[in-house]
Amino acid sequence: MKNYSTASTRPDSLTGAIAAFEGINEACTLLNGPLGCKVYVSYMASLLSPRLSTPKADYLSDFYFGQSRVPCTYIDEQDFIYGTEHKVTQALKMLDSKNYGLIGVVNHSGTSLIGDDLSRIIQSSNINTPAVPIESSSFNGTYASGFQNAVTKILSCITPKADKKVPKSVNLIGYTLFHYNWENDVAELERMLELFGVKVISTLCTADSIANIKSASQAELNVVVHEEYGNTIASFMEKEYGIPHIGLEIGSPYGLSASEIWFKDIAGFFKLTDEPINTESARIRKKCYPTLLRATAINNHLRGLPFGIFGDSSQVTSVTAFLYEYLGMCPVVVGVKEVGANSLDMLKTYLAENSLETKILVNPDQYELADCLNETTPRLVFGGRIEEKIVLSLKFPAQFIPFSFPYYDRVNLTSRPIVGFNGVLTLVEEIINYNKK
Repeated sequence: MKNYSTASTRPDSLTGAIAAFEGINEACTLLNGPLGCKVYVSYMASLLSPRLSTPKADYLSDFYFGQSRVPCTYIDEQDFIYGTEHKVTQALKMLDSKNYGLIGVVNHSGTSLIGDDLSRIIQSSNINTPAVPIESSSFNGTYASGFQNAVTKILSCITPKADKKVPKSVNLIGYTLFHYNWENDVAELERMLELFGVKVISTLCTADSIANIKSASQAELNVVVHEEYGNTIASFMEKEYGIPHIGLEIGSPYGLSASEIWFKDIAGFFKLTDEPINTESARIRKKCYPTLLRATAINNHLRGLPFGIFGDSSQVTSVTAFLYEYLGMCPVVVGVKEVGANSLDMLKTYLAENSLETKILVNPDQYELADCLNETTPRLVFGGRIEEKIVLSLKFPAQFIPFSFPYYDRVNLTSRPIVGFNGVLTLVEEIINYNKK
């Protein structure tokens, strides 16, 4: 009998909502819920986006419980009966004294059942700091849906409609603080856009400032990097601010071909030359060619090498195509963590058109993962921390490459993106080095 009590699960919509507020540099999240539900998100926010200026005295003050992020109201059984207003008000007054630019007040799924009106509590607390309530982060929603719902609420509360647009400007939508390697990936996208004169106004709640988010309505275009974390936001901003969006139909910019299409789509919208994109693509191909030639000169271990990949559907679709077309590797299993309708259909269509009998897993638990990996026997596995642990227990030799959320055990101090053109170098480098082990 399987012990499902230890099965790995994805972060939920509550975590996604908190990640949205913690992705604003000057903001603080107040969790109206039990203490146990704050520990993980507080730790991860501090790890992935540390705020070195946080006074140590905060760690010991009420509501923080020794952690520097995500204070909570630590509700108990009495609060479920009599309500949480007294604790929320006390916590808000304490946070109001700390000079935050914005406070997010997020109801735990349990406290959302009580019926306390967070908007009224915030108003009656008479604080000076702007506060955005999330009355319910959903009871069984995904991390991506919780993030998108919170971002749209933040935008509707603090971002006014713009009187004029900033020429050749975009918002990047679809990253969160909890994404693996997000800093390097965002920097790579900004670098490429800068090459043909496109300005990034906001990265929308991914280590962004309140000022940038308030200015997000001035962008001429929204660019969705990951469908699962951006489709709802992009649709909301098109309706509310009249900003068109691209990215949902063309996939995410992983690998050479996908990056070329993605950036050329942006250049085409602004009627800009493709030359910087062609130059970058040629640079990467020229750099990769001799390395791949040396690596495969005697015995091409990459051709036909079976691999498994686990990530959000927008990620795995583009990377699978790159590994298959450019390196000749064979996908034997693809695991989808967060599902985007467009990108999942694109994945299924791509596999069918290339007559690939690849097994697709959608939101598998750790037992399904282990069974499938032992059945398909990939030599390389791309994924997160859960997949890494399972690879170590497999009955056959396989190597693991960090790729997707959740993964926090690797420190990247150098610029090593996975997305975009320089991301191709990272992927090729990782594959060649790991394939030698």
